[in-house]
Amino acid sequence: MPADTPTPDPMRELRLPITPFAPRPEFAASLRQRIEAELAASERLIDLPQRSTTMSMTTSSTTASAGASADAHPAVIPYLCAAGASDALSFYAAAFGAVERMRMVDDTGRLGHAEFTVGDAVFYLADEHPEYGILSPSTLGGSPITLEIPVDDVDEWYERAVAAGATGERPPSDQFHGNRNAILRDPFGHRWSITKPIEQLTGEELAARAPDYETTYAPDAPASAATPIEVGYYVLGTPDVDRAAAFYGSLFGWDAEPAAQSATGHRYRHVTNVELPMGLHDDPNDVSPHLYFRVDDLQAMVDKVRELGGTVVEVADYASGGNAECLDDQGTAFSLWKPAPGYE
Repeated sequence: MPADTPTPDPMRELRLPITPFAPRPEFAASLRQRIEAELAASERLIDLPQRSTTMSMTTSSTTASAGASADAHPAVIPYLCAAGASDALSFYAAAFGAVERMRMVDDTGRLGHAEFTVGDAVFYLADEHPEYGILSPSTLGGSPITLEIPVDDVDEWYERAVAAGATGERPPSDQFHGNRNAILRDPFGHRWSITKPIEQLTGEELAARAPDYETTYAPDAPASAATPIEVGYYVLGTPDVDRAAAFYGSLFGWDAEPAAQSATGHRYRHVTNVELPMGLHDDPNDVSPHLYFRVDDLQAMVDKVRELGGTVVEVADYASGGNAECLDDQGTAFSLWKPAPGYE
């Protein structure tokens, strides 16, 4: 046999021809979902450019002014599961003012991944995927986890959630720990606590109210922290609100609503696309900028202004809520504002 003649391979002679065949449908579907889930997770974790998959994706660029930005990366993100996750997104929007950021839906109609915010909190959500052991509280018979949302008016938000379809487990009531609180179960089995601080307790006061508990705090950790009141609205005075809207619109990208008549009879334009709500007005007697400090209890704050030596010039109710024009104890003007529903 010539030296360049290849040695016969007996296994090659016995090899059958390659004949492609279709895999089992359930295996193909499961494999595709696993690959798509891994790709989506990789893109979220390492910020790769968006890949094209067989899943359809819709995104929402709408962000609540007080909500988390699309670039926020909280240390912990609750990942919820619901039987009927698309309906759950609608419920959370109606009940808690949730803002949807994105959703991914596969060709079977199941929601594989969605993101939404409630205030500053970010949530993820998916439909049930029993093949991966991903089950909702509806299937499991309940959930051991309660999700708490701080709100400005527990009674109002409780009624809103119940009207949207939640079940009230505990109506609003003042609790020993210094909060007004209510417990709800959403239609998908998740338990929610809505709460508002009404007292600032010291560690000793809390321990006295809960003698059956041993209350301890981490070293140097405060027993309680009061939430400071911040500016909730402000206006800039200008001789011509239309000219100002055009100038600042070009300079800063502000979008201003058409001019309206203010309660004082002056022209006013509300700016709609800024994180801290504000407006433009042409009242020459109103010091610019005029700051409106958002409060939860207008009457209590009015009483406190007087107690501290300040002056309450006028208290009035407008469509946007209760308002108190005040002077501090040195004569500086400011306003207190309790937002009406829909102006939060």
